[in-house]
Amino acid sequence: MRYLFIALLLLNIGFFIWLERFSATPQKTFTAVDPGTQSLVLLSELDDNSLSNDSTTESLNTNQVDETINLRCFAAGPYTEEATVLTAAENIKPQVLKSNIRRLTTTQEAGYWVYIPALPSRQEALKKGRELAAAFVKDYYVVTSGNNENSISLGLYREPFNADNRVNQLKQKGFAVEKETRLEQWPEFWLDFSLGEDSEFDPQTLDSEDIEVNEIICPDNKNP
Repeated sequence: MRYLFIALLLLNIGFFIWLERFSATPQKTFTAVDPGTQSLVLLSELDDNSLSNDSTTESLNTNQVDETINLRCFAAGPYTEEATVLTAAENIKPQVLKSNIRRLTTTQEAGYWVYIPALPSRQEALKKGRELAAAFVKDYYVVTSGNNENSISLGLYREPFNADNRVNQLKQKGFAVEKETRLEQWPEFWLDFSLGEDSEFDPQTLDSEDIEVNEIICPDNKNP
């Protein structure tokens, strides 16, 4: 019985060794990348057709850039009324690639103010007014409010020659007067627009007695 047990044990051990040695190892499958991810391609693996397609794409992109660069840009103005420049922009809209309205503020000399600077109080300003009347000075008034309160206005003049004459006359009468340049501000509008090189639209159609058209550097031009 003992020998039979030993023989069965040796038989099992031999059968186990045979299975481990001669049975096939199971193969595991896996993916190198996630589904949908494009695989890498070496330059040596590219064929002539692929290179040709890439060259065509590059050529198309170059043409698009050139089309953006080769523009002609203009500025028309100044327009004094916003409604007028809006109408002009609407009229040329079918003819241009892009348009834009610029609003600027213009400051110009509007005349000269002759005056006596503000006095310390309303009573002193009224007293100075009576002195002017006693000296036969006409066309004056006491400013009663605002930034120039208690000053005395002696006239607004368009021409500097007339303002200087007024100053000299009053100084000869013994009054300390001054002259100040008056400034006025008002808006003006410019119509900027761009055309392609092959456009048949003539920008000078916007030119008139008050409006001039000038060619300018395109803001989006990438040329150095």
